[in-house]
Amino acid sequence: MDSRRHADGSVKWRIGTAWRELRRGASASKVKDLFYGVGDDNIDMALADALLLINQRGPLRMGELAEALHITPASTTRAVACLADKGFVGRVKCADDQRSVVVSVTETGRQYSHFIAERHSRGLDLLLAEFDDDEQRLLAELLERYVAAVEHLVATTLPEALAPLPR
Repeated sequence: MDSRRHADGSVKWRIGTAWRELRRGASASKVKDLFYGVGDDNIDMALADALLLINQRGPLRMGELAEALHITPASTTRAVACLADKGFVGRVKCADDQRSVVVSVTETGRQYSHFIAERHSRGLDLLLAEFDDDEQRLLAELLERYVAAVEHLVATTLPEALAPLPR
């Protein structure tokens, strides 16, 4: 029996397995390389997300960036520091609130954002070549619904679901 299949082949188990394989499977690191580069061209996924967002939305306060990325302020500070060290972003005090910092993309960051966006586009073209147009539309709709379901779960159900497991 294929070790990747549950004895009953339940849909729930298959989805869980596919989710795990997307996150942790042997090919996950190769796909990461495809999208985020290798060697000197490599950028961490979280840093790439932050850089692309800053490039797309323009200058952002640190709090706005944290909220948009769904991460803590401390994680945002670390990500922005790494991006600044690479010369991809600049930080300045907010003119109307000296306690706030505004992050903006540099020209180097803008160029690198375009490089990442191009890698994403080529990677998606390669992945989606396995699906016809109707399947691609269906996949997009299902993934969007899945994301919405996760967001709903987190907002409404998750606190109760996180009760400690019995030992």
